[in-house]
Amino acid sequence: MSKIAGIVLTELLVYSLLRQYKPELAVFSGLGAAAVLIFVVGDELRDTLGFFDSLFSSGGASSLYISVLIKVLGITLVTQVLSDMCRDSGDSAAATKLEFAGKIIITAVSLPVIKGFVSYVAGLVNGV
Repeated sequence: MSKIAGIVLTELLVYSLLRQYKPELAVFSGLGAAAVLIFVVGDELRDTLGFFDSLFSSGGASSLYISVLIKVLGITLVTQVLSDMCRDSGDSAAATKLEFAGKIIITAVSLPVIKGFVSYVAGLVNGV
C-alpha cells in the first residue's frame, strides 16, 4: 500500500505543477500514474483472477462466465479512469458520454450470460 500511496502522491505533485505551468499536459500525468498503478497491482490482480477462475471451475460454471466477468471488470476500470480524466480536464460532457458508452458495451458483453439466465428460467417454468 505504501507503493501505491507514493505513486499517487507523486502524481498529485506532478499534476499540480503541470496544471500550473502546462495545463494541456496535466491530464497525461494521470494516465501515466494509472499505467504505473496497473503494473504495481498486477500480482494482486492475477491472484484475484485466479481465485475467480478456481471458484467458477469448482462450481461447474462455464468459462464463459469468467470471461464475461473479466471483460466487464476491464471495461469498467478503463471507463472510470478515462471518465475521471475527462472530468479533471474540465470536459464533463465527454465524461458522461464515455460512461454511457461504457454501460452500453458492458450490456453487449453481458448478453450471453443474460441469454443463459433467461434459458435457465424458461426451462424451470416449462418444467413445472
